[in-house]
Amino acid sequence: MCNPIVRYSKLYLLLAGAYVRSRLQYRLSFGFMCAAVIAGEACLIGLLGVLFTKFRTVNGWTLPDIMFLYSLGSLAFALMKIVGNQLDDFDRYVVRGDLDAVLIKPVPPLFYVLASRVELHHASRMLTSIVIFCAAFYMARIRLTIGRGLFTIITVVSGSLIMFAFMLLSATVALLTGKSGKITDILITASKEAAAFPISIYPLAVRLLLTFILPVAFVTYYPAMHLLGKDQFLGMPAYFQFGAPVAAVALLLCCYALWRIGMRHYYSTGS
Repeated sequence: MCNPIVRYSKLYLLLAGAYVRSRLQYRLSFGFMCAAVIAGEACLIGLLGVLFTKFRTVNGWTLPDIMFLYSLGSLAFALMKIVGNQLDDFDRYVVRGDLDAVLIKPVPPLFYVLASRVELHHASRMLTSIVIFCAAFYMARIRLTIGRGLFTIITVVSGSLIMFAFMLLSATVALLTGKSGKITDILITASKEAAAFPISIYPLAVRLLLTFILPVAFVTYYPAMHLLGKDQFLGMPAYFQFGAPVAAVALLLCCYALWRIGMRHYYSTGS
């Protein structure tokens, strides 16, 4: 009998590959989407540069520090979009009744949804984020070691899992209510923007929110403290700088449990 991990890996590549090939039939459209993603990231970096022409530091953080903070979040976000972008408009599956067709397939519904619509143009976001990260890494004068390299990889993967958990939570809301657009904006867009700056600039209530409720501080702020050698833990334990994997696993398990509950209570829209 084939190992389930191997079987699902092959099935994922088969489904994802079929969708990617269909999208590449419209190469001009694909190229424009990639260009738009790259231009958007470049504009954001330009805005940061403009900001720092007026302010040399933001609460002790220089432009290279902020760029590094931003690039950590951008890498995690890009990885999440490649793997989990399909959940971004999951309410479409519910409202149109497409989820009914998914439920009769001989694979877990979440697996099928994730594998069936892999948007390859988000790879351009990942490549752009890598370039920004390398530039910020150099500008911040961080000494590259094997330990720091492994820590960065673990941080990025953990950050992408945290953001994916937000997407999964948004999809669960869609299962129960049929709509999740505003929830997605709050959980993903607003959280990503909040994580682009050090949480030390926010009031205490927001810092607690971004640490314990929507833990995007573990995506960027706390890991950056370790890599940049800073000491602004704001009364939090210093070991929080290593807490991204723990936060990611805990949040993902909670959101997946809610997803299972949502699936048990799902009923067709009849459309």
